[in-house]
Amino acid sequence: MSGFPDHYGINFTNTTHEHPEGPTLPENNKPPSGQAFNVVVTGAGKGLGHAISLAYARAGATGISISSRTQSDLDKLSKELKSINPDINILAQTCDTSKPEDVQKLAEAVKREWNGRLDVVVANAGIISKYLEDQVNPKTGKVQDRRLPVGIIEDDDFARVTSINYLGSYYTAKYFTPLLIDKSNESKVRAYIVITSLASQFPISDFTPIAYNVSKVAVNRMVEHMASDHEKDGLLAFAVHPGEVVTPQTQGHSTESGDMWDALLQTDIGLAGGFCTWLTKERRDYLSGRYLSVHWDADELEQKKDEITKGDKLKFRMVV
Repeated sequence: MSGFPDHYGINFTNTTHEHPEGPTLPENNKPPSGQAFNVVVTGAGKGLGHAISLAYARAGATGISISSRTQSDLDKLSKELKSINPDINILAQTCDTSKPEDVQKLAEAVKREWNGRLDVVVANAGIISKYLEDQVNPKTGKVQDRRLPVGIIEDDDFARVTSINYLGSYYTAKYFTPLLIDKSNESKVRAYIVITSLASQFPISDFTPIAYNVSKVAVNRMVEHMASDHEKDGLLAFAVHPGEVVTPQTQGHSTESGDMWDALLQTDIGLAGGFCTWLTKERRDYLSGRYLSVHWDADELEQKKDEITKGDKLKFRMVV
């Protein structure tokens, strides 16, 4: 990607990726033989959550909790997970993460299902503001003149977007962190991942609406809090940019071949899941509380360990 400032960190590693390979292939990140490994993925019905769930199944997770607002999506995903690993224990439960009572019920179900053993929570559920000027061409039946809102005045979907993207991630953290840090939890990883976005770096809403950008900035800072507040409890917390992928949320962005979004949406949707399986294969304390991009090369990140920790890099600061 070009045209963005260096401080966006797009080229933090010299080598970048658009597809899972090597360390980010899920099959290369299996837990030790005979060891339980349980994962929670919210917003798993479609898009990134669906792909992340499949990646953890390929990586050998023994248990996976998948949730979304649509039961039929969960039924479909359950079949796909079983086709990868017939022995995987699946907890499929509808959940609207913007409703704290739903998330609390999900956390209680997860605790019962696995007797308190929990390794990874991926807070993925998220949306973008509704399009403006949606019209259907009566001759072709196709939507035309659709665009995302630009600026504070146009974005009337602010409350819904921030409720799901930020508050939903907060509720997921609030109700699952106690399980992750519980002393009876035998997991060594104890990781919370929230799906953020490169858009959290944008001070303009030409690419993505302000509600989306602001909600992603908020989860970045929340992860920093979680990592520092619960470091003594063994919690790891990460904000992961999943790349520029085609999902139900982005598939309508590009209206003409060769336009801005058509050129940007080039990342393999499987890269985010592969990166997450690498990130949580073992404890990576040096990356906790930080913004990470799935484009970055895993081996080069390992080589930058001292640079990251000594400089306290990949966090958000005001330039003065």
